[in-house]
Amino acid sequence: MKKIGTLALTLALAGSLTVPALAAEETAVPISADTGYGTALVLNGETLDLTGIPGVSGEELLPLRLLAEADHGSAYWDEENNESWFYFGDNRITVKFADNSVWVDDEQVKSQAYVTGGVTFVEAGVLEMLEGYTAEQAEDGSSITITTPNNDPMVKAAYQIMEDSGMAYAMRTEGSEAEQAFQLPEGSFEQVIAFTSMNTTPDTLVLGKLAEGADEKAVKAALEAHRQAQHDTFSWYLSQNLPKVEDARILVENGYAFYLIAENADAGEAAFHAYVQAQTQA
Repeated sequence: MKKIGTLALTLALAGSLTVPALAAEETAVPISADTGYGTALVLNGETLDLTGIPGVSGEELLPLRLLAEADHGSAYWDEENNESWFYFGDNRITVKFADNSVWVDDEQVKSQAYVTGGVTFVEAGVLEMLEGYTAEQAEDGSSITITTPNNDPMVKAAYQIMEDSGMAYAMRTEGSEAEQAFQLPEGSFEQVIAFTSMNTTPDTLVLGKLAEGADEKAVKAALEAHRQAQHDTFSWYLSQNLPKVEDARILVENGYAFYLIAENADAGEAAFHAYVQAQTQA
């Protein structure tokens, strides 16, 4: 594998850069001789399905929406301003289609987007500007391997639990913020991640590795207090959700804490047990 570095000279933040206003069609990359995107993309160990991604000329061009959504982010088109926002964790890449300029967290970069077949591409170096993101191309150019902060085993396990349990979620918190949100004893965890849903559903996940000497009973009591509050709320508000609250799981196993309210708690618990087993055997 080789580190992608083609943008080393062109991706400096452009505080005073002026990009000429060009029509999107003028900067679009022509479709290549291939009928589709010719480079395999591996994101955090998973090979992505590239169905519908058109071929483009030029090396190391990445389809932004596909990557954002595969990395548990999102994409949004602002029709009024003719720009798209691609969210990667706390970061946002913006493409302004009037001139195909690229912005990373409100700073313009010396690179332009490429648009073809309704798909927006950027050079791989743009993604590498995000903290914790790397991209490496195979020596033969056949694939690009991308790693992100979501490659963390606990984060991957949390998303797997949510998928298996059919959990709805909207907000992610980690570390001390998660402890505070659930009124957990300060410093209870070496690592913890939590997901909570909108107020129309009680769906919740807390997954964490307890710190040495942590008070397991106090942790479970805090989680039970949260579950009871959800029970009190959904006893009268959207009560069709109450069975999920009543089937909630609060567990501590081999130093890992688990709290889940979801449609299929059994499947979520099974995924938790598999994660803990994998960690203790590593």
